[in-house]
Order: sequence, then structure tokens, then C-alpha cells
Amino acid sequence: MKIQNIIAAGLALVGLTVVDLARADAVVDWNIITGQTIPFATRPGGSPGLDYAMVHAAIHDAVQAYDGRFEPYAVAITGASGSPVAAIAKAAHDVLVNRFPAKTESLDTNYDAYLANHGLSQDDPGVSVGELAAAAIIALRANDGSWPANPEVFTGGTEPGEWRPTPPAFAPMAVPWLGSVTPFTLKDPTQFRVNQPPPDLSSRKYAEDYNEVKALGALTNSARTLEQTDMAYFFADNAFLYWNRALQGIANT
Repeated sequence: MKIQNIIAAGLALVGLTVVDLARADAVVDWNIITGQTIPFATRPGGSPGLDYAMVHAAIHDAVQAYDGRFEPYAVAITGASGSPVAAIAKAAHDVLVNRFPAKTESLDTNYDAYLANHGLSQDDPGVSVGELAAAAIIALRANDGSWPANPEVFTGGTEPGEWRPTPPAFAPMAVPWLGSVTPFTLKDPTQFRVNQPPPDLSSRKYAEDYNEVKALGALTNSARTLEQTDMAYFFADNAFLYWNRALQGIANT
């Protein structure tokens, strides 16, 4: 009897593990599809973060409809049934279609193929769960201040401590409006600003910081280690693209 109980418990654990892995795979899969969908050339600066955040907020609420382990972000969905994988796919798909309507056809194709490849149909009850999750985050972020019709053009200034354009393009700031967008998790954009100004230009602290940046930031004969140079190249590239690639690797591992 004890052996039978152990076998039954083991089989139950294996079953749960397979379901959990399927959910995790679906999240990673649609994270990759999100990265393939976002037109980074027209999503400058930190603006792709808004797209990723909305997709994953919808996915989060779709998963919580089944698991109930954490607080929902935009909506609590009760009575969830069907496949969580279908819910995840539908949640991500609908947000992406809302964000990038010009890519609706390719997203529909990806979505249909994804369901078919996982043995799921369009009428799986999980689809309705994902639809509700997506609709909630879309409604919540409808007037969050992102992508204003007449965005501010900010060219900075020339005084010490003021932002200014940099070579080679000397272009205006990419998305100055981003600082006014309703945060996803912070209570206010200014919540964690430091309480004191930068060190005075004539102070020893300023001189030390300046010399450190000069020594480590030099193109040639730098004081950087090889590891620091690799890290600099990593962070200097497309942050969202490479951060997501790194996080995908961690999730898969």
C-alpha cells in the first residue's frame, strides 16, 4: 500500500511538472514572439519596455486565473478552465495586436499555428481567459501618457549638469515623454529620486568621479578590465533585446 501511494504521488508530481513546464515554455515562447514583433527601429530609448510590460502583465493575470498564487495585476479572473497555454497565447496575442495593428495578420498566423502545435483549438476555454486578461491591461493603460500625439522635442542645454545631444547624430532626446508615463509598479515616477543634488563642480568628490569615468571610459589605454569592457558593450547595445535574451536563457536553464 505504501508503494502504491508513493507511485501515485510520483505520477501526480510528474503530471504537475509537465503542466508547469508547458506554462513556462509558453511564457518564454511569447516573450520571443514579442521581441520579434516590436519594431525596435521605431521604438527608441526605453519605449519597448512599455510593450513588454503590457504583454507580460496580461500573461501574469492569465496564469493567476489558474494558479492564484500571486495578486493579479489588472484583473482577477474567476472560474478559469481549459488550457493555461491557450490563455497565455491569447493574452499575449491580443496585447500585441492592440499595440501593433499593422502586424495583425502575422500575429494571427503565429497564434493559430501555436495553438495547433500544442493540440489546442480556438474554442478551448483558456482562450476566453487570455482574452479577458488582455482586455483588462489594454483598458488600464489606455490613457497612460505613452506615445503622445504631439510629443515634446527636448534638445537639452549647455550648462553643467544639463542633458545634451551626443555624437554622431546630435539628435534630440528620443522619448522625453517617457518620464511622465504612468508607472507599472512605482507609485510615482519620482519615488526613488535622490534627496541631494550632484556634488559641486569644485568639490573633491566631483573630481574623483570625473577622473574615474575618464579612466574607465577611455577608448584606448583604458583602466577597464576585459570583463568590464564586455559588460560595457552588453549594456551599450539594445538593452531590451539583450536583457530579454539573457532572461530567456535563465528561464530555460
